[in-house]
Amino acid sequence: MKIRKEFKVGVFAVIVILASWWGIKWLGGIDLFKSYTTYNVHYEKVSSDLQVSSRVYMRGVEVGNVRDITLKNDGVIVEIAIEEQYSDMVPENSIAMISEGMMGGAEITIIQGDAEAIAKGGSYLQGEYNEGIMAMVEEKVGGLIDDLGVTINSINDILIGNKESLAGLIANIESVSASIDEILASSKKDIDSAVGNLNTFTQTLVDNSSHLEATLQNIDTFTGDLAEGDIINQLTATVESLNGIIDAVNSGEGSVGKLLNDNGLYDSLNEAGNNLALLLEDLKANPMRYVHFSLFGQSEEKIAAKAAKKAAREEKRAAKAAN
Repeated sequence: MKIRKEFKVGVFAVIVILASWWGIKWLGGIDLFKSYTTYNVHYEKVSSDLQVSSRVYMRGVEVGNVRDITLKNDGVIVEIAIEEQYSDMVPENSIAMISEGMMGGAEITIIQGDAEAIAKGGSYLQGEYNEGIMAMVEEKVGGLIDDLGVTINSINDILIGNKESLAGLIANIESVSASIDEILASSKKDIDSAVGNLNTFTQTLVDNSSHLEATLQNIDTFTGDLAEGDIINQLTATVESLNGIIDAVNSGEGSVGKLLNDNGLYDSLNEAGNNLALLLEDLKANPMRYVHFSLFGQSEEKIAAKAAKKAAREEKRAAKAAN
């Protein structure tokens, strides 16, 4: 039995229509091989980017899509479809929140409530509209622009009111800059000389870098020798010895300690010094009492007898001269 050509065309057309219908549904986020539970959500307003087939998420996971958007007198009714396997995770007090993305587009997020009863298919969920970050940015930027406009107007008013003062200030600044230019021009030679000296100094440092390195190396070696040597220990021992001597002197040990701490010895030495001073004074006044000296070996008695004879002769001469 032969199949007519018209029947083949009809079957092919039906298949194409069914495939196109399935493709349209699939592109709209509807999988014909899955079961869905639909809910209605009432909003006062919705985002212009919310479209039929927009995604529905729960805890960041896509669980459905938007099936229909209907405008009513008291707001907007949005029908959403959630896969049957997730329908028992939607309590009655859940919230369907519309949020806008950074790059455009809108989506609905199911915020699960804490009610024990599960929302039934066709029931209404509470709807909220979050205008998103872009709306907040626009609001903030708008307020900022307004504040900036007020600030600019205030600055303009200040500039206009102080026009003469600003002109005088600008003139003073120009005068100061001219004076600075004159000072720089007159001091150009000094500046050039200073820069030249600085360049010479740096070049000298570069030329003598090897000597500087050798000097630093010698200093490092010397400090290392000091650290490794026994000088610190010797200085410590010397200081300890001096401390011991000072302690002994303070405690009255030894001659120096007794001299410094024995008042009786001090008084004896002081008295001896006074006696020595008296002896020297008597020696100066009566040297013959302590010194017996003659060029010819004469004794003191002979010298006295001779002096007596000489005195007697002088008396006789004086007597004769008087007669």
